[in-house]
Amino acid sequence: MLALVGPTLLINADKKQQEGGVDELVKGLKEPAPFDYTATEKAADLASIRKLKQYRYVVTDHGPYRDAAKLKETAQSDLTIAPIPPRRLDSKSVMHGIREHLVGTNYRIHLTMVKHIDKSRARAMKTSLQDLGLPVFAGWMRMYNAHEMLNGYPVFHNALQDEQAAKAAADAYMFGDEVLRTLGDPHEVPKFEGWKGFEEYVR
Repeated sequence: MLALVGPTLLINADKKQQEGGVDELVKGLKEPAPFDYTATEKAADLASIRKLKQYRYVVTDHGPYRDAAKLKETAQSDLTIAPIPPRRLDSKSVMHGIREHLVGTNYRIHLTMVKHIDKSRARAMKTSLQDLGLPVFAGWMRMYNAHEMLNGYPVFHNALQDEQAAKAAADAYMFGDEVLRTLGDPHEVPKFEGWKGFEEYVR
């Protein structure tokens, strides 16, 4: 989505994750990726790559494991996004990482993988985080079978034929627009041509 706004580089800093990781996602795309792609686990590389002038956005994907050097370096970026599913053990681990590495930096929590049966739990978690004064994205990413059935195609291309995919795409667009606003970017993510009624799918 960011690549629709400006030149974008995606960095895979979680090369240990083979199945379901960024590397597999990029290789499985049925169409050429609209962004450039590289991979490195070195904190020094992340620092130098982020300063490249030819990119408007540089996105780094980290793994869930703790690597203090990488997290410290990434925390110097314009925005760090901490995804948390509405599950206690997962959220407890992420919150520990936030307290240890992100306090005092520009970060924001994003609720993700929210199943239909977890909506009330996600709302309660979001309220609790806000009550603690922690920065939380307004939207969250729902989890649908549509995500598993994309087979390498962008969710946007499937949204015209499948209602679940349309809702998943709405979540993605909402998240993308909110990321841009958080960065102080005046743009919005361009919605793909032909999709009318986007607002119908946004909570």
